[in-house]
Formats: sequence, structure tokens, C-alpha cells
Amino acid sequence: MKYILTVLLLIGFTLPSAEAEAAAKKKAAAKVEAPSTEVEAAAKTLTPTQKTKLMEILNKGDDAALQSLPGIGETRAKAVVKGRPFAEPLDLLKVEGIGDATFARIVSHAKADFPEKAKKKASPKAEGEDSKKKAPTAEKKTAKE
Repeated sequence: MKYILTVLLLIGFTLPSAEAEAAAKKKAAAKVEAPSTEVEAAAKTLTPTQKTKLMEILNKGDDAALQSLPGIGETRAKAVVKGRPFAEPLDLLKVEGIGDATFARIVSHAKADFPEKAKKKASPKAEGEDSKKKAPTAEKKTAKE
């Protein structure tokens, strides 16, 4: 009787985990589905040069290069590295955390010839250089007077 009860308990505990595994597999399968037609169309608008540069960043770029892409931070950069190699830009959609919207932003970034994010923010060093340039100008005015 104890043996039968033990077997029934084990079956009862393994069924929920089997259901959880099945749900996880469904979720993973949903991620591998074909990209939307808009995303495919956007990827096809890349010139060969833009596509080559994007693929170079995705397959060989370091964390800084990957993070220069819009929507890619530290976590997604690590996921991209883990998902390498990529045969085409659409393969990026298989990376955890990158969906259609992020992919569209990356394609737009590539079409704009990969502008640097650094232009938006002034570095502290650059601010220090500006103050150095202003200080001698003020000294010259005082010396002339």
C-alpha cells in the first residue's frame, strides 16, 4: 500500500512540472516563428554595405559596439553574443529580448549609417576642455586692457 501511495504522489508531483516544461517549449517555439512582413521588408531595405556592417557588429562586435545599437544594453548585448553566429539580420529576432520594434530601430540606425550615441551626451572630458578654452580667452582680454 505504501508503494502504491508513493508512486501516486510522485506522479502527482511530476505532472505539474511536465506541464510547465511544455509551456516553456511553446513559448520558445513562439519566439522562433517567422518575422512579420513589415520586419522582413525593413530588413530588405538595407543596402549591401549597411547589411555587411550590421552583420559585422552582430557577429564580431564587442559589448561597446553592440551597445551602440538602439535598444541594446548590457543584458541584450550578452544575449546577442550568446546567440552568435548570425547568418542574416533577421536572425537577431531569435535573441531573447529583441522583438520587432527593437529590430526596426536597429535597421533604421543602420540605414542612417550608424550614427554614434555619444553625440547626444557631452563627455566630462569634453566639458573640461571647453572650460580650458574659455579661461585663456578671458586672460587675454585682461592682458590687453
